[in-house]
Amino acid sequence: MEDTRSRLLVAAREAFSELGYVATRVDDIAARADVSHGTFYRYFDDKQDILIGLTQDTARALYGAAVAPLARPPTDPRDAVRQRLSAFFDAYSKEWDIARAWMQADGVHATVHEVRSRVRRSIVEGVAELLARDAQRGLLREDIDPGVAATAFVAMAEGFANQRLSAGRSVADAEIDQLADYWSRAIYRAGA
Repeated sequence: MEDTRSRLLVAAREAFSELGYVATRVDDIAARADVSHGTFYRYFDDKQDILIGLTQDTARALYGAAVAPLARPPTDPRDAVRQRLSAFFDAYSKEWDIARAWMQADGVHATVHEVRSRVRRSIVEGVAELLARDAQRGLLREDIDPGVAATAFVAMAEGFANQRLSAGRSVADAEIDQLADYWSRAIYRAGA
């Protein structure tokens, strides 16, 4: 039973990646999973429902990349920003097929829009908590609001990833370095 559901999720991910969300039909997913059309509906209500099912793993990966403990202790705030950007871009690249399907379905299904907004909001809240800790330690400039900065940081990272990946490019290390420089200079005290 769980095996069939898993096969359907894998098939949907492949179909959304290859055909795009809008062009994918339930029949495409069922055929790839080697199940009947009716079997699909035992597990999912429709194409939107299976996309939301795929969203859970993607949300965990993106949230973890943005706010999980760093792989190594940062040498300074810029290093912490760079590590988080690198982890986020890596996770986003791996989850690009689902992120792209979210964007395609976002304007079509209010539920997908709401799920995507919740994922983004949870990432922003996690980053805001990290920045608030940096503010308490005296690392942020005094005029920086952690919530506003977190919202801008997440928008920058997501937008940059979308632009690069939509063009068929990866995010290069030199680009991550530049973004980390821009960001750390904008919000952290000099010498922090």
